[in-house]
Amino acid sequence: MKKHELVIAGGGLTAARAIKSYREAGGEGRITLLSKESVLPYHRPALSKGYLRGETTAAPFAEDEAFYRDHDVEVLLETSVTAVDTVARRLATADAIWGYDRLLIATGASPRRLRVPGAELEGVLGLRTLADSDTIRSAAEASERAVVVGGGFIGMEVAASLRQLGLEVTLIHLGSGLFDQLASSELSEQLAALYLEHGVEVLLEQEVAGFGGGGVLEHVETRSGLCVEADLAVVGVGVVPNVDFLADSGVELDNGVVVSERFETNVRDVYAAGDVANFFDPLYLRRRRIEHWSNADYQGTQAGKVLAGHGDGYDTVSSFFTEVFGLTVKVFGDVSRFDELTTDGSLASGSFLAEYGDEGRLVGALAVGQGDEAEARLKERIAALAPAGGLHRELVGGGRSN
Repeated sequence: MKKHELVIAGGGLTAARAIKSYREAGGEGRITLLSKESVLPYHRPALSKGYLRGETTAAPFAEDEAFYRDHDVEVLLETSVTAVDTVARRLATADAIWGYDRLLIATGASPRRLRVPGAELEGVLGLRTLADSDTIRSAAEASERAVVVGGGFIGMEVAASLRQLGLEVTLIHLGSGLFDQLASSELSEQLAALYLEHGVEVLLEQEVAGFGGGGVLEHVETRSGLCVEADLAVVGVGVVPNVDFLADSGVELDNGVVVSERFETNVRDVYAAGDVANFFDPLYLRRRRIEHWSNADYQGTQAGKVLAGHGDGYDTVSSFFTEVFGLTVKVFGDVSRFDELTTDGSLASGSFLAEYGDEGRLVGALAVGQGDEAEARLKERIAALAPAGGLHRELVGGGRSN
């Protein structure tokens, strides 16, 4: 059995950022990175946008090979953790046992699958990894008609990218409006108009019943009886945290790995960060799990500091952005709970602002074309609701989707 001071399960951006900040904060000892991916950690936002469209062919790696070598990191690719024994402080992969002094769980999440007939047909794809993006781009080159299932940020980005590649695109969404998790009917209506303007057919309140074809995808059927011809379908209906390997570990699980604002689990010397972490947010005094690039970047950096014996843990106003048809939409704070919503402007004008209030306090905002100073003021206003001793008002940049 090999034993290292720090073992990281998961090979995404969170892991790369944790390694960098751990070393910069004085963290010592050998690090082992166990990743199920076949390549080094990379940035995901471009996978549904510029990289998918072929505007860049360079893989968006977080760090190069020399970085891991220079920071004394043993990297094992195509290596999944299958079980963790927190009493013996060891974990298992398919062919080895690894001991650890401290363990960081950064296994991220996997796309939710549609359990309908034909979901395994050739031409029905999902998007999460670099390989997925390569596969979709290759399929798009040989396709004329595409269906995208899901009206959240991944579905919207992929639909826009495929349309920009010249495909006929139909976007099917179960909800009543695009990006409906933001609960702004005005935004949803304006986004639908934007997609229609760019030639994307938008079908709302439609549930996919199955994918049809003779071995390869030929059409997509909805429960209402619609049949949409397609050579390619991309499913983007959310993700689920990768925690199955922790089933018998004693680590508390609830919509991911339950952690404190310092990324600590209920088990000593076991931490979690990134998409997989259901963390305590001191700004809202409740747990949240965030699945965006900015969160992976930020939490990885802060977790590395904590593991090295420094840092205060989670201490920021969360943020992310999405980009479709050249339009950038930024979201700050938490827009999932509010009792008042005010909007101003329009997407067509290039300036739109939605403010989410709760008991007279600004808890979240959505901004289009507001400028850096205005965005900074929004984050300051959101941070102002932090309880005494809570958020230290470290306001990081706008972030990205994924």
